[in-house]
Amino acid sequence: MAQQDLAQTIDQADAAAAAAAAAAVAADIDAISAKQDGAPDSMEADSQTSGRPADAPAGGQAQPNTYLLIKELRSISRARSLRLQAEDMIIAIDGQPYQGDIDTFLDIMFECDPENGVVLSIWRSGIIFNVMARGPLGCVLEHCKPELAEQATKDFADVVVEPRENYATFEVLRDIFRNCIVLDTRLSPSAMFFPPLWCVQNRLWEVLIATFLVYGITLAVHWVLFVIAYVLLSIYFKKAHLVLRRSFAMMRGRHIWLVLAVKSELEAQRLCRQMDPKSIFVPDLVGPPVTDEPPKKRRRRRGSI
Repeated sequence: MAQQDLAQTIDQADAAAAAAAAAAVAADIDAISAKQDGAPDSMEADSQTSGRPADAPAGGQAQPNTYLLIKELRSISRARSLRLQAEDMIIAIDGQPYQGDIDTFLDIMFECDPENGVVLSIWRSGIIFNVMARGPLGCVLEHCKPELAEQATKDFADVVVEPRENYATFEVLRDIFRNCIVLDTRLSPSAMFFPPLWCVQNRLWEVLIATFLVYGITLAVHWVLFVIAYVLLSIYFKKAHLVLRRSFAMMRGRHIWLVLAVKSELEAQRLCRQMDPKSIFVPDLVGPPVTDEPPKKRRRRRGSI
């Protein structure tokens, strides 16, 4: 009987000790939770005392919001296809100035409509132009310096960006002599309905000769074959009109210099003249280019050999 009473006493003592230990652990957990809940308040108080934001780095002030600067372009990327360059600054999206973070910009470009895209306003050495981007650019970005952002803001104050529906993509190709040709990437109705007339308008003489040969051979065989050939060539010109113009321009020594989102060829030529006053256009819609003065001829002195 005494042994049973002793065993019950020992069990009760163990239970009391276990309960006390559990209470101590719970008290420690409550204390830790209270410290964690009070940490933001203390951090905010410290930030108010030191005069800097709570998320600012300990060694300096917070980075001000500035525009995005293209630091590096990948070898195969949409930015390179748009003929963007390192040190170009992205200052606006669809006409709205953008001074947000890089991750948000990447999300915007990734989620944009692949058909319509977005209009990006680019600042390059004091000149602002627009490009139509239809997805991620594929380049390395960083925030520009505040003084550059201030200058870009002043230049952008006088620029009016219209809705993207009003813009079309124009490609500017030029050779080493600054002879430029401006290509409208939109389909011309004459390319589909009157291919020979379209070839004359774009000075594609080789394509014009090949087209007339096809028409002549098929018409000599049978008029039905001529109609079939005419329809097939019309479909071909509809799909390959831009490739034909670009390929023959490159064959003549030109390369793609700029890709612009503008409303007309006139506006494209004006932007090109701002970037290079010596650009030569045929036809020229903005007046003669700037030319270098010819070097003065030295007069031979009398009596010299």
